[in-house]
Amino acid sequence: MSLPNAIEQPEPHMRAWKFVLRATSAQEALLRRFSGQARWVWNHALAEHQARDVRKEPHANYNAMALWLTAWRTAPETVWLAQSPVHAQQQVLKRLDAAFQRYFAPVKARRKLGYPRFKKYGDDPGLRFPVAPLLDQANGRLKLPKLGWVRLRQSQAVAGEIRNATVRRDAGKWTVAIQTRHAGVLPAGGLSPSLGIDVGIATFAADSSGRMVEPLNALKAQAVRLRRYQRSVSRKVKGSCNREKAVIKLRALHKKIANQRSDWLHKLTTGLAKEHAVIAIEDLRVADMSASARGTVEQPGAKVRQKAGLNKAILDQGWSEFARQLAYKLESNGGALVKVSPAYTSQTCSCCGHVDKLNRKTQAFFVCLVCGHAEHADTNAAKNILAAGHAVWTAMSDACGGDGSGLVRKRKARPAPVKQELTEAIVPAQQAEHA
Repeated sequence: MSLPNAIEQPEPHMRAWKFVLRATSAQEALLRRFSGQARWVWNHALAEHQARDVRKEPHANYNAMALWLTAWRTAPETVWLAQSPVHAQQQVLKRLDAAFQRYFAPVKARRKLGYPRFKKYGDDPGLRFPVAPLLDQANGRLKLPKLGWVRLRQSQAVAGEIRNATVRRDAGKWTVAIQTRHAGVLPAGGLSPSLGIDVGIATFAADSSGRMVEPLNALKAQAVRLRRYQRSVSRKVKGSCNREKAVIKLRALHKKIANQRSDWLHKLTTGLAKEHAVIAIEDLRVADMSASARGTVEQPGAKVRQKAGLNKAILDQGWSEFARQLAYKLESNGGALVKVSPAYTSQTCSCCGHVDKLNRKTQAFFVCLVCGHAEHADTNAAKNILAAGHAVWTAMSDACGGDGSGLVRKRKARPAPVKQELTEAIVPAQQAEHA
């Protein structure tokens, strides 16, 4: 959780806009060629790194790899690399350098990505153009280096200062992600959490006001079709053209499911961010919650199939993506997302505070054993999350020197304390005070 900083010039933030390109046949041929050349640059630079490791030579950074690229683009046998924009190939080397930096990072900070791997056909690194391209929003087209004007399906207007663009092939379609820079938003004073949200599976979200949001279940809705496509792939001979066609259909269906879930979450989080400035949710560890129960050979797990079904249902909801979208949309509006501990939120009575697992005898209903308070279990949990959010918000505000409004105020510089020597006039007075 990060509280908005009440400063005169807030830090700007970046935003990405993704659209499908409507490229011509000639432009698609160029895109495939440029993408293949970028993959060639990645693989040959990685091979050169491995050769240097065998020869016990020091690791080459981006500056050294840029010299390799210059030699490759001018060599007679690889002069065809000059057909592609040099900036896109340089960005490939920068991403490779970043991958090595993550690999050589300290163990505590290292991501579980391992050593950089070679990219096969279809696994292209993408074409990133660091120079801001020209965007003609009136006619829905974008001008890219060595491609010219490319039409795109611009579903919404692009706002902000355009910084760069990235083109990649996604499930058989060429897409472009345009990154823009936006000025920071000054947060308003007197903010506090106004809504608590409890997420689940039977009910995707229940807020403290009593509103219920039914789940989309995008993966579950396509389960029969997905099973048929997977069976079709398994029955084809590996390496055959028919198997490649089946894989393309299966990949397109998975992309459709992901797009449906993302679009639904965007619409939901946009509405919540417009209605509320500060929202409290549970800090769920989805990776741990959806871990396999298979166990080991020595200690096999129990109810593995049931846990696998539960894991699939959890991942189908997209709780992490919901929190991510809600966080950046609230911050762009001058608010914040408060994450609280999920411990005992479903067992605590929102009226009297009594904690007992017997308060929730069923999945849907909550009845307090002490005060008799009864309501929907998810709504009761959302009210507890809101109360916990108020406590976290107040604690963070006090720790950061806030004034109770939930904003972080700048501390005024205080003069350094000056050591005062005891004088004859001060010592008797202090002795008398202690006496």
